[in-house]
Amino acid sequence: MKVNKVTTNLRSILYALPLTVIGTSAIANESTEARNVERIEVTGSRIKRIGELSPSPVTVITGDSLVEAGVVNVADLLHKMPSTLVGLSPETSNNFIFASGLNTTDLRGLGESRTLVLVNGRRFVAGAPGSSAVDLNNIPTAIIERVEITTGGASAVYGSDAVAGVVNIITKKSYDGVTVDLSTSRPSQKGGEEEYASFTFGSSAGKASFISNLSFARQKQISFMDRDFLRDAPIVVRNTSNIIGEPAQIFWGLGRQVRPGFTNTGSFVSNGKRYTFDASGKVREQILGEELPTLPSGHKDYLGGEGYNFAEVSFMRTPLDRINFVSNMNYELSNAHQLTMEVNYSRTKAYGESSPAFLGFSLKADNAFLSPEAAELVRNANEDASVSVGYLANDFGNRQYFQERTLARFALGLEGEISENWNYQTYITSGHVQADSIWKGEMFEQRFYQAVDAIKNSDGEIVCRDATARANGCVPLNVFGRELYDQRAYDWVSTDAIRRSSIQQHVAGISVSGDILELPAGWLSSALSAEYRKEIASTLPDPAMRSGQLFNNKSDPLYGKFDVSELSAEFSVPLISDIVLAKNVTLEVAGRYMDYSVTGSDTAWKLGLNWEVYDDLRVRLNKSKSVRAPNIGELFNPPGQTFRRLVDPCAVSSRAGLNETYRQNILNNCAAQGIPEDFEPTADWFSSTRPGFIIGNTELSNEVAKDITVGFVFTPSTVKGLSLTMDYWAFDMSDVINRFQGPDVVNYCYQSSSLDNPFCPLIERDPETFDIINYFEKPINSALSKTAGVDTELNYRFDTDIGAFGFRMISTYLQTRKFNATGFAEDEVDNTGEQLRPRWKHRFITDYSFGNLSAALTVNHRSASVLSNRWTPNQNNFNDVPSYTTFDLTSRYRYSDALELRLGLLNMFDKTPPRRPFMYNQGGAYDMIGQRLTVGISYDF
Repeated sequence: MKVNKVTTNLRSILYALPLTVIGTSAIANESTEARNVERIEVTGSRIKRIGELSPSPVTVITGDSLVEAGVVNVADLLHKMPSTLVGLSPETSNNFIFASGLNTTDLRGLGESRTLVLVNGRRFVAGAPGSSAVDLNNIPTAIIERVEITTGGASAVYGSDAVAGVVNIITKKSYDGVTVDLSTSRPSQKGGEEEYASFTFGSSAGKASFISNLSFARQKQISFMDRDFLRDAPIVVRNTSNIIGEPAQIFWGLGRQVRPGFTNTGSFVSNGKRYTFDASGKVREQILGEELPTLPSGHKDYLGGEGYNFAEVSFMRTPLDRINFVSNMNYELSNAHQLTMEVNYSRTKAYGESSPAFLGFSLKADNAFLSPEAAELVRNANEDASVSVGYLANDFGNRQYFQERTLARFALGLEGEISENWNYQTYITSGHVQADSIWKGEMFEQRFYQAVDAIKNSDGEIVCRDATARANGCVPLNVFGRELYDQRAYDWVSTDAIRRSSIQQHVAGISVSGDILELPAGWLSSALSAEYRKEIASTLPDPAMRSGQLFNNKSDPLYGKFDVSELSAEFSVPLISDIVLAKNVTLEVAGRYMDYSVTGSDTAWKLGLNWEVYDDLRVRLNKSKSVRAPNIGELFNPPGQTFRRLVDPCAVSSRAGLNETYRQNILNNCAAQGIPEDFEPTADWFSSTRPGFIIGNTELSNEVAKDITVGFVFTPSTVKGLSLTMDYWAFDMSDVINRFQGPDVVNYCYQSSSLDNPFCPLIERDPETFDIINYFEKPINSALSKTAGVDTELNYRFDTDIGAFGFRMISTYLQTRKFNATGFAEDEVDNTGEQLRPRWKHRFITDYSFGNLSAALTVNHRSASVLSNRWTPNQNNFNDVPSYTTFDLTSRYRYSDALELRLGLLNMFDKTPPRRPFMYNQGGAYDMIGQRLTVGISYDF
C-alpha cells in the first residue's frame, strides 16, 4: 500500500529534508541511505515534494522524541520549545473559570488565537466556545507520528489563524499488532502526580489497514501548600524611609501572608481591637501573627495568625483527567485511489479551585445571633452601633469550577492519483465539543446578606430582618461560629450553578497538486485548493448567573456563527539549475482568497525564494501577508453591563487636567460634536459611576500581518553529521483586535485627530444634556504589533565503537517585541527581554545510544530578563529576573523485541522559580512541578 510505503520511509525523508528535526537515538540508528520514496506534503506547502528544500523553516518533533522526553501530552513538549510561549496550560488556567485544564500553544508569543493547529493537514475543532485555539489535550501522544511546526507566513496556504504559523500534528496511519504502554510520574514533593495508560492496536491486511488507540491520563492538583517555594511567598511592602530616590516598594522577605480582615467565623474591629468568634460562637480577640510593614495597597497584613491565608486558598496546577480514543482507517480502492477515515473521541475533566467566597457586611448590635458580650462590643464600636464584618465562607467550601468537555470528530477523505504527475485530496470533517461547567461553593450573594441580618420578632423567634426577604423564603443564617447554621438557611443561600456550551465545526475541501510543465531548470509545480468552513458556538449559563445573583460571577448566553469560502493557489517555479553558485533557484508563490460571512472578503499571499548555492549551502527567503479573522467570541460576545467612573474631557472642570499633547484635538472634537464651550455634566452624572456594556463587535475587520523570513541551511560534506540552520524572522501586524475599558474609550475618542476614529462610535451622549449616557467596551481593530528575532539550530551526530552520540542546540533570540494598543506614539510598549519574553531561549539535547540502551540529557535555558522595561529605580527593588535552567535525564532500554523499559528524572536538580515578587508563581515561564521521577513500560504483543 502506498501509505505504508511513505510511512516506512519517513525517517529517511526527514534526513533528506533540511528541516529542524527534534529526535534522538531512535533516528540515529536508521540508515541514512537515499531511498526511493513518494512525494510527501511538508507543512508550509500544499505541493508534494521529494527531498528538496522546504519552502519555509519547519521544525519536526518525532513521536519517539515525545516518549523520550517523558511527556504524555504533546503540549508539554511544545511549551518547552524556544519559539513558543504557553497559551493556556494546567499551570496557568486555574483561575480562568471556563478555561481550566485547557492546553494551547502560542507560537512567537503572538497569541494562541494566531497559531493554527492542524491534524493531518486539516483543521481541528477549537477547545472553548468563542475561541479558535485548539485544545491539545484531545490528541493522544501514542498515535503521533510527528509534529511539524512552521512559523510565519502560512495564511496563504492554510487560511486564517495561521499568522504566527502552523502546528501540524501527523498521526500514524497503520499498525500491525498490539502495544500496551504504562507510565507514571512522581514528584519529590506531593501534588502533581501523573498516571498514563495507553492501548494501541491495528492491522494491515490486503487493501485495508487501521490503527486505533485508547488512552487514559491523569494529573493531580498542586496547591500552594504543596510546594515550599509557594507556601512561603515573597512579600512586597511600602518603603517608609522617605529618602528621595529610593524605591517606593521593596521586597521585604518570604513568609505566609495573612489578611486578618476575613476569618471563617467573621472578623470585626471594636475600640481598636480585632475580634472574631470561636467554633461555638463565643466572641474573643483574634489571634494575630507578626505585623508586616504597610503594604503597597495600604493594608496591614501579618505573618501567620487567623485570617485569609493566601497560601492555604491558592492553587497552582489544575487537576486533569483525559480519556482519548482515536482510530485511523485506510482502504485502497485501487492502486491509485484510497479512502481514509479518522474518528476522534475524547473526554476531559478538570476543575479550577479558589478561595471560599469572601464577603463584607454590616453587623448591627441587635443581631439575634450575637451573645450579650459580642453585642456589647458591636454597640460600643461606633455611634451607629454596628461594625463591618469580613467573612471567609469556609463552611460553604472552596469555590470549584468543574469542567467536563466531550469532543467528537469525524473526517472522511478520498485521495489518489489523477495522472502520473497529478494527485488529488478531498475531505470532509465535522467536529463537536460539548463543554459543561459546574460551580461548587457558590452562593446567592444578596440572599446571604439578608440571611445574616437576623433579628428576633415579637414572638421571640429569630427571623430575617428584611420583610420582603422573609416573604421570599429567607431563613436566618448564623455564620458566627462553625456549622452553627440551620440546614434550611444553608440551602437557601448556597447553590451550584451550571453553564452548558457547545462548539461545532464543519469543513469540506478539495486540493489538487502536480506538475504543469517542464522548464529548463525543472518542473513547474502547483497546488490548487478550495475549502468551505462553518463554525458555530453557543453558551447557556444558569439563570442565576444570567441575572447576576451569584457571588462574583455573572455570565450571559452566547450564540454566534460564521462561514467562510476559500480558494488558494500555490506554485513552485524553478528559475536556475546547475550553474556556478546556483545549483538550484526556485521561486515559491502562493495566494488565497477568503470570503467571510461576517468580515467580508480578504486576501493573503506569499513569495519565497529557495536558493541552493551548492550541495552544502541552501538559502531561503519568504515574504508574505497573512490575515486573522475575528473569532466568534470577539464578534458575538453577549452584552454584559459594567460600571465605571468616567472623566468627561469636554467638561470645563476637566480642562485643567487635559493632556497638553492632545489638548487642541480634544477641544476641536468636543466642538465638532456640538458640545457647548461651557459644558458641565449634570450633578447626577458626577455623583455616580456610569453604566456601560461589555460586548462583542460584529463590525470588526481582519487583522493583517506582514512578515519576512531570511535564512540558510549549511550541511558541510566535509563533516559528516553536522548541520547548521539559521533564520531571521519579523512580523509587523496592524489592525490587531484589542478591547478597552470605558475611561480609555472616552479619552482616545477625543485625543484622536478627528472624530473619525474607532473609539468615538463606542460613546453615546444625551442629545439635550450632552451627558455620556452609555459606552461600549467592544473589541476594535486598533493595535499595532512588531516582533522579530532569530532561530538557530546546530546538529552534530557521530558513531563510535562505544555507541552513537548526538548533540543538538535549538535557540531563539528575540530582537524586538513591541505592542501599541491604540496607535498613539506614547502608548507603545516594549516587551523585549521581559520575563515571558526573554532575549534568549535555548533547548540543548545530548543523546547517546548503544545496543538496546539509549539516553538523553536535555537542558532548557531562559536568559536573564526583567519584569518591566518601563521600570525606574524609584518604583521597586525587584525588577531583575535571573536566568533559569533545568536539566532532564531520560533513558530507554529494549529488554526484548517486545518489552521496553523507560526511566527518567525530570528537573534533575529541583530548580525552582526565582523566589522574587511576580516570579515565584509564573507557571507560563517556570517549572512548577519540581523534580520528578518518571517510569514507563511498553509491551508489544
